[in-house]
Amino acid sequence: MTISDAWFVLYQLKYKTPSIFDLHESGKFKTRPSVTKDYGFRIIVNEEFQVKMQFVQLMEGDVVDEATGIRYPHVNKGIFIHLMENLVLNKEELTAGVPDDDIRDEIVSAHKEWCDAYVPLNRDNDVDRSQLAKKLTSSINEAKEIIRKELVRKNNPWIQAALPRLIHDFNHGLYQRMSDKLYPEYMAKGGDDTEKDLIRKIHTFYRIYECEKPDVLLKPDGSKWKNEDEIWNCWTAFAGSEPEAKRICSTIETTFRPVLEELSKELKL
Repeated sequence: MTISDAWFVLYQLKYKTPSIFDLHESGKFKTRPSVTKDYGFRIIVNEEFQVKMQFVQLMEGDVVDEATGIRYPHVNKGIFIHLMENLVLNKEELTAGVPDDDIRDEIVSAHKEWCDAYVPLNRDNDVDRSQLAKKLTSSINEAKEIIRKELVRKNNPWIQAALPRLIHDFNHGLYQRMSDKLYPEYMAKGGDDTEKDLIRKIHTFYRIYECEKPDVLLKPDGSKWKNEDEIWNCWTAFAGSEPEAKRICSTIETTFRPVLEELSKELKL
């Protein structure tokens, strides 16, 4: 069961595979899926440092998919339980959302063990807010890195396969009109890659965003992106960092637009 792209996994027990979190993201099943444990929880965080617990349990149900009309007798049901500023569980929400005493006790115990190890304290034994913010930032960045590495792994074959042709065509075409501007513009914006690597990254960007309109989520290999955020995350992963991704986009905008406008005028003559 997935969470939205705005949230990142901060902590999750090492459940044996397949766990409840390994099941299909739809959370609906015609036959009961095999899991080592039919429930699980994890702590998630967003970039505003809001932290909450996600509890998911495989249940018997009778859910009808509105799009297909298919009935599913087994479903993943999930709830979110807010954590307070010191990352302590909201016990009232936990009790209301998880009525089983044994499961609730297991969650409380595991959460306390994680919380005691994760939350930094000051000399007065209070939560050190500035250090907690640094830890949360670090955890979010680590989670982003894991996501981006997976995007590179999944998309690398169809991206790399097109680059030799794209780069060859560029070097023998548009590059002749901007050879004196492209690399200096990139360096002026703080870039430190070689010109060869810059050109490769530019065409990696082009390949990632290449699509058959109006379906902007359709990849050149025929599969689909989940959303536009996933496209950006993939591009950021290949660029190496978000500042570099933005730098190259700005370089493309500054350098390519005047050349393309010139070409457009020439074609009209």
